[in-house]
Amino acid sequence: MPSSEIQSRQTLLNEMAGRRVPFREIIERFGMLLDGQMAAREELPVVNSAKCAYEEERFLGGEPLVAFVDPEEFGPSLQQAASKLWPLLGLVFPTLHDALGGIEKRLAEDRNWLSLCLRAVVHGHEDALTQAAALACVSPDFLLMALHTAYGPCITVQKAALLSLAPADLWRKPHCPVCGSAPDLATLECHSGQTDFLISKSGELWHHCSTCSHHWRFMRLECPGCGNQDHKTLVRFSLPDSPREHIYACDKCRHYLPCLDLIESFDKVDLDLAALGLVHLDAVAQSRGYTPLSPAPWTALGLTEKQAKAS
Repeated sequence: MPSSEIQSRQTLLNEMAGRRVPFREIIERFGMLLDGQMAAREELPVVNSAKCAYEEERFLGGEPLVAFVDPEEFGPSLQQAASKLWPLLGLVFPTLHDALGGIEKRLAEDRNWLSLCLRAVVHGHEDALTQAAALACVSPDFLLMALHTAYGPCITVQKAALLSLAPADLWRKPHCPVCGSAPDLATLECHSGQTDFLISKSGELWHHCSTCSHHWRFMRLECPGCGNQDHKTLVRFSLPDSPREHIYACDKCRHYLPCLDLIESFDKVDLDLAALGLVHLDAVAQSRGYTPLSPAPWTALGLTEKQAKAS
């Protein structure tokens, strides 16, 4: 990866940490992990898309593109990514260092266990996740977080090939059309010639995938967690010093999603880092009893009300 790109990313992370001092450690630690994931993408192979058994009717019905790929195709890349990223994850979560070392060894040596992990993370099979976690003597939540960390770069490098197979611009689901993951960020944007998602002059709503970084449009005034469209139970709030940074929350399912208003912004935004820069809003939302829609690891830290007020 070009050194200028790495330097620019590090500069952005430093600026984010400087703006949100109470969350500096979180931004620095998880920024290191995100940086490692982006670097890992450059070294991973692309799956042969000819082996993708794509069916348009199933796709338009809501199945993501990865559903048509044999999970075993991701085996070598998952092992490669895990060997690079799980040591970094161990630095982010020091208490998990030994457990991560144990599952990394098992992933490299136990083919049957690798297959279970692939079914769990690629196709979301809960029974495979439960079985794999039990065999490794770890919790399913811990194993899924570790697998997602390694799998993110693996599916990201397949994104272009998979999107070439489908009319992804017709996708209207809350989850990602590529990998099926929940978004970690919403953005409000203006795109010329795109009027079907406009409400007055308030822009279109876009989602950013927490796993593969895909960016797709979604309906406004609808909860991506439960489909609620009752405006009386759909909440938006922000902090006084950041009026273009919002939390969208649903009082029906109690999930939330951070949002950036980019309608009048001319600055280039790195969407792969932007959700981490809104960690102060995660703290506020969680202090009000909402649960993150995104599986991003920093949202599971139990951010405190004290930190929320300090931001």
